Amino acid sequence: MKLFKMVCTVFILFFMTGISVNAQPIPVELMMGDKYGTVNLAFSRNFSQTSKLGFFHMNTIQFDYKDETENSFILQDLAYYEVIKNLRIAGGAVYSKGGFNPTAGLQYVFSGEKFLFLFAPRVNIESDPSFDIMTIIQFKPQINDKVKLYTRFQALNLFNSDGNIKSYQWLRLGLEVKGVQFGLAADFDEFGPNPSVESNFGVFIRKEIF
Repeated sequence: MKLFKMVCTVFILFFMTGISVNAQPIPVELMMGDKYGTVNLAFSRNFSQTSKLGFFHMNTIQFDYKDETENSFILQDLAYYEVIKNLRIAGGAVYSKGGFNPTAGLQYVFSGEKFLFLFAPRVNIESDPSFDIMTIIQFKPQINDKVKLYTRFQALNLFNSDGNIKSYQWLRLGLEVKGVQFGLAADFDEFGPNPSVESNFGVFIRKEIF
């Protein structure tokens, strides 16, 4: 419960922050499910408007309501170079309960006013390499002058030479009002080489801060 309280406190502070600075907003999402909760923060930013160099950061925390040993986190920090429009090579580090690993990969990113697409294969550089593929599809069409529909699909497939380590699929369906997204959430998890699907249903709220 300590991690749960810390996560909620941090999210509330971020959510209530009204600071306006000349920087790209950072989206923070809190999901509360029937089995566990997650906090997810992810953004990418070029070093300047004309630079092909940039920085990608993703931080995901999962907290179980009853068993703290089920808590997990993953922190990803990558520098990237845009080789051609929308296609990047990236390298950096990943830190999780399993430890610290250098990593490298590719990112294909298309970002528009209504539509976002990210496809990012990556390899952890270690004696027994593990690989992951992250996919994000987000669609925010306008409903009227004040409200947008908010839909998002995020998937991760993590595997090594023995097969699947962990996979998940996150689904979000809701509305956006004054820059705040909220609605229904569903997470589906698979662990191990012969996994069964574990589901987690709940609600989410998401806000771009700073």
